[in-house]
Amino acid sequence: MTPNTRHAATDATTLPALIPANTGDWRDDAECRRHDPDLWFAVGHTPGWQQKTEEAKSICGRCTVRPQCLEWALSTDQRAGVWGGMTEQERRTVARGRIDRGRSYELCIDAQEYIEQRLAAGATHRVIADELGVGHSAVGRACRFFEAERAAMAAGQEVAA
Repeated sequence: MTPNTRHAATDATTLPALIPANTGDWRDDAECRRHDPDLWFAVGHTPGWQQKTEEAKSICGRCTVRPQCLEWALSTDQRAGVWGGMTEQERRTVARGRIDRGRSYELCIDAQEYIEQRLAAGATHRVIADELGVGHSAVGRACRFFEAERAAMAAGQEVAA
């Protein structure tokens, strides 16, 4: 979603009068300029918000300036709407430098000693996740694995990661 289109009219006859033409940057070529701006700002838990969000992301997927839009949204900390094909939550994950779910879990398994030390010091899964740059669910899953591994070792068995 381009910054200049939030309040643009959707009627093709009035659109050129409301949005400056040929501003000389990536926004001139943004696909969202040709669609209803409300698609990019669907409010959660209102009727049809998920469908609108998916439609906006689909349009972004066809946009030639999607990378520039996403970079702009990340650099200006846009907290609402779909920008560059990503929702606020997805952008937050990218901004934190998080890695994919599978790799997050592997990283947690590799960081067992650190995680257990931080838990012993009273840190929550969320705090540890932020420190490691992974999702809190990966930390929780790894902790459950550590517990199962200890129980299995006590019983003389092996546990698969």
